Amino acid sequence: MPTESTFLLAGLFFLAAALGYFFARFSDDEAEEEQTPGRISADYIKGLNFLLNEEPDQALEVFMRMVQVDDETLETHFALGSLFRRRGEVDRAIRVHQNIIARPRLSDAHREQALVALAEDYLSAGLLDRAEQLFSELKASGAHQVRAVRKLVRIYEVTRDWQQAIEAYTELEKLDPQAATESRVAHYYCELAEQALRDDDVNAAKGFLKKADACQNTTVRANLLRADLQRMAGNHRRAIAGYREVLERERRLIGEVVPKIAASARARNDQSGLTRVLEQLRDADPNASKAIALAAVYDADIVNATVLACLRDYVLDDPVLTNLVDVSRLRADDAEAQRAALDEIRTGLRRVVSQAHRYRCKSCGYVTSELLWQCPSCRAWETVSPSVQLSFPSFVS
Repeated sequence: MPTESTFLLAGLFFLAAALGYFFARFSDDEAEEEQTPGRISADYIKGLNFLLNEEPDQALEVFMRMVQVDDETLETHFALGSLFRRRGEVDRAIRVHQNIIARPRLSDAHREQALVALAEDYLSAGLLDRAEQLFSELKASGAHQVRAVRKLVRIYEVTRDWQQAIEAYTELEKLDPQAATESRVAHYYCELAEQALRDDDVNAAKGFLKKADACQNTTVRANLLRADLQRMAGNHRRAIAGYREVLERERRLIGEVVPKIAASARARNDQSGLTRVLEQLRDADPNASKAIALAAVYDADIVNATVLACLRDYVLDDPVLTNLVDVSRLRADDAEAQRAALDEIRTGLRRVVSQAHRYRCKSCGYVTSELLWQCPSCRAWETVSPSVQLSFPSFVS
């Protein structure tokens, strides 16, 4: 039985056929003699019949024959290819656009339009090398240059070819003022710095971070990596100072950065210094206590009175958790009893909460177990943040 999308597709082609007939009917006399509107109408009816009977391959054959005989139907076939792509039938979309490109007397404008459509087909199909080749050719096109460069940037991001991404995005910034307001190039240098660290090349990583700082739009990510380098080198005082600078710029990273500060404080045996940092965070941001509490749940090594106080407040303010634990022990005057109760709650929560839902993209809602600087779902940068809510997948039936 034909689906709603099938009727929509058929309706679009019926409209296109009507418009084609109209233009053919009222063109100049010489053109009118060369047109065969009756034949076109019959072909369209035949093709639409195949579509309504869920026979897209047969419909495609009919429409492809029409492209071979009449330039007036080209735009309709571009629409056909686009609709096939949107429906996930990329192989059919590729066939439509390749057939258009193969026409012997195709205008330059139509050829470029077909190349763009075919490149989009390849991109949708995951044929990134072919898409890259076509979009590289289209960079010379005035009409499609910006779009081509943007697609190349996307391809290089997906393939993690950061050097190519830097070159492409630098070119895009010259073409599109909007691109210059984003901080992607700084992120690309940070990606290269992380690759260098995985290869134990600290000097190269530092060099990439300097380039990230030199970008027109910087990112707090470079500061975080630089603080990580200090901690890795054993310079914990400088590391803590670097982490504090990160939190001054980006409070959403409290849950990510507090465990790093706590690790450096332990290395220096400086719990009082950690307490000062945490109290300053709580004074500056009313939501900091929740982030600190969750950091304590996920990181068993954090042992600090202020952290435990944040966890206690978090549990008492949560209507779900208060029904799951013995709140009387948390409200007891005995500090040792409170501490023992919090340790039990912390251990229990760590066993049942979902690490997979620790971070969430504020743009599209994508969840993950680790901090990602680019969301895999919506491709946005710096939108993934530590969640301020615990997730209990074990409690969901």
